[in-house]
Amino acid sequence: MKLTQLIYFLETARHEHVGKAAQILAISPSAISHSIAALEREFGKDLFIKNGKNIQLTNFGKIMAERAEYILQTTEKIKRELLSGTVELQGHYSLAASHMLSEHFLTPSWISIQKAYPHLTSEIYSLRSSDVVQKVSRGELDFGICFNPQSNPNFEEEVLHEGQLILVVRANHPILEVEPSEQPQRLSQSYPAILPKSFQGISNCETHPIFKAFHMQQQETLLFDNYAVAFQAIAQSDAWGLIPDILLKITPISFGSIIPAGWEAPMKISAIWPRKRLITNVLNQLSLKVKHAILSQLEKEV
Repeated sequence: MKLTQLIYFLETARHEHVGKAAQILAISPSAISHSIAALEREFGKDLFIKNGKNIQLTNFGKIMAERAEYILQTTEKIKRELLSGTVELQGHYSLAASHMLSEHFLTPSWISIQKAYPHLTSEIYSLRSSDVVQKVSRGELDFGICFNPQSNPNFEEEVLHEGQLILVVRANHPILEVEPSEQPQRLSQSYPAILPKSFQGISNCETHPIFKAFHMQQQETLLFDNYAVAFQAIAQSDAWGLIPDILLKITPISFGSIIPAGWEAPMKISAIWPRKRLITNVLNQLSLKVKHAILSQLEKEV
């Protein structure tokens, strides 16, 4: 189906006559007849029925005329906007991010975009990373940000931050007086662990190879699905946790960090969106703003 076919069809429908439409459009009647016949073959429906010397729309033709009018009006509006250079972004988006990422990065970034384009509307959710992955995979979300998503054929991914998982304890924890080289093993032997709960669709911290590399055993006393819970629990006990570096920059609580020589515990924060959905200019802007916000936090002193 081509736009010219819709134009020929609509002009014929208005005048209920191929000859009159041909005169107005300054083309041959046969060109219009061939164009309408091509549309009828494409959709497998008759668009017109003969009524003496004139023709009339069929019921399907009436539906087609309504849709064609809308398509041509929308096309004309797009042309005017692009030629004027003042395109007003609009639309409704369903967005989500993992707990803390939603509060500190996704929401502020979206609000700054919405201020520039007030016709945008949205739904913003704070979810577990696994829920973000599942909802994006099912097409229930237009865009999501999460920790360590496993590859999935149902979504596209852009890595916004590649960082490190860091051993974290409360300020003034006894382990901070131990030699750095001995801290990981002593910590796991003598103190309980607070770790994220395993969920399908994300790489899990508790199975990170860094534990094996440093001969650490996890004595789990608390599992969480929100790092804000982990921070509160660690701050009020002798337990330790494995925390993404970026989150240490945004929590208002002061902690002790343990990063011994040779420590390599990579993690990532990714933007994901449904594979079959075109990522729009709005979502491109959102992704860039979130990435910039993360970089800005990383540059701050703890």
